[in-house]
Amino acid sequence: MESNSVNVRHVLKTAEGEVALPAPESYSRADIHMHTNLGDGWASPARVIEEATRQGLQLIAITDHDHVEGAKRVEELLVQQHSPLKMITGVEVSTRQGHLIGLFVKKAPKAMRPVEESIEEIKEQGGIVIVPHPLGRLVPSLSRAKIDALLDKGYAIDAIEMYNPTPANASMRPIVRIANQQWGLAETGGSDAHFWQHIGSGYTLFPGNNPEDLRCAILERRVRPGGQELPPVRLSAGAYVAQCAWSWFVDPPRRIMRSVHNRKSI
Repeated sequence: MESNSVNVRHVLKTAEGEVALPAPESYSRADIHMHTNLGDGWASPARVIEEATRQGLQLIAITDHDHVEGAKRVEELLVQQHSPLKMITGVEVSTRQGHLIGLFVKKAPKAMRPVEESIEEIKEQGGIVIVPHPLGRLVPSLSRAKIDALLDKGYAIDAIEMYNPTPANASMRPIVRIANQQWGLAETGGSDAHFWQHIGSGYTLFPGNNPEDLRCAILERRVRPGGQELPPVRLSAGAYVAQCAWSWFVDPPRRIMRSVHNRKSI
């Protein structure tokens, strides 16, 4: 397979216009925020691998809500297929104050606890903490006041999702960009894909080509958000309605069943 390192015209959209940021040839693309149909997404693990490979991604992270079963299945398939695509086990945690992404985790923190406890558990596993769709109004998201308070108290937030192509926090991106001048967090991008057509529509540029390279790049603030230069793929209204119904009525009972099963296994 050809190298997936990129040399693209990386465009940053600001209130004043667009700023072109050429990406070094040694940078790779990682989509580190996506969902499978083992969670509230519609893409099967096999389809996730197929589309990520077609998009030329070097690395992906599976971040289903409050469990890692989708990540485990993707990892199994990658091994079976001898695929060069690399993967990070991640999770999008539902905290009381909003969603939180943990990368490099082995298990999902318990849902609906204070965000402080979720951060601590991710860190206990040696994980990376990312705030997805910050200040978002359409999905549960951490507010600016909450992020300020966490940082003031010394909680280890490693990165902020600066580009997410969904409407989740689109109107707040300029505010987030200004706020991060104060926060000084690494800036990542991710597709938040719930459909295979959206995989790779948001991504993180990083020097290197493997999970540990990405970890180091986030901790050293050497990552960039990407995807703003891509035209969005628009699906039918029916597809979004059906996915919302799946998210509201099918996935929650499965999460409850997993939680009960996990408690019985302890």
